[in-house]
Amino acid sequence: MALSCAVVRNAKPRSKPYNLSDGKGLSLLVPATGSRAWHFRYMWGGKQRRMSFGVYPEISLYDARRLRTEARGLLAKCINPQRHRAQARQEREMAGDFTFQRLYDLWYAHRALSLNNGRNSTLEQIQRVFKKDVLPRLGKRSVYRINRFDLLAVLEQIEQRRAFTVAEKCRTWFAQLFRYALVKVPRLRQNPSSELEVLAVPERAP
Repeated sequence: MALSCAVVRNAKPRSKPYNLSDGKGLSLLVPATGSRAWHFRYMWGGKQRRMSFGVYPEISLYDARRLRTEARGLLAKCINPQRHRAQARQEREMAGDFTFQRLYDLWYAHRALSLNNGRNSTLEQIQRVFKKDVLPRLGKRSVYRINRFDLLAVLEQIEQRRAFTVAEKCRTWFAQLFRYALVKVPRLRQNPSSELEVLAVPERAP
């Protein structure tokens, strides 16, 4: 039988811990002492697994049911919800550390090893364009959360002032930067710079 808010709220400790089941793997553990906690049990690899959803009342019955629905949805896709949560937590932690500015600095230093610097050199052009058009928009963003539309917005901004050659170079630099990122940045799986040329605005003759 499904739990009610009143049953959960009024669950009292006993001499031994016990569980109140809400069905479909969700239960509330009521310990002899300490905080009540939500648990979700599921089968994975032929074994029963258990993951915690947090303590009550910080996690309400409604919240626990929502988390159960999400976990069951992952299981339906053959995804281990506990492992998925651990990976998501790790990615969130890394997201705060690896900004686009940091990636750019690393990539620029790497490019400087093989390119000459000086007036109108490729390095000088990269520095000028990124400082003007790219870093103000993307510099503080996490590289894990930058997508193709973010890069397109930068390119469209350049194309709107009819700097088509600059936009073409920027597309090339984005491709180089994110190829570097796929090797350098932990757990980065996608390259948002792919296929950007499909939407390039052609330069028309005056």
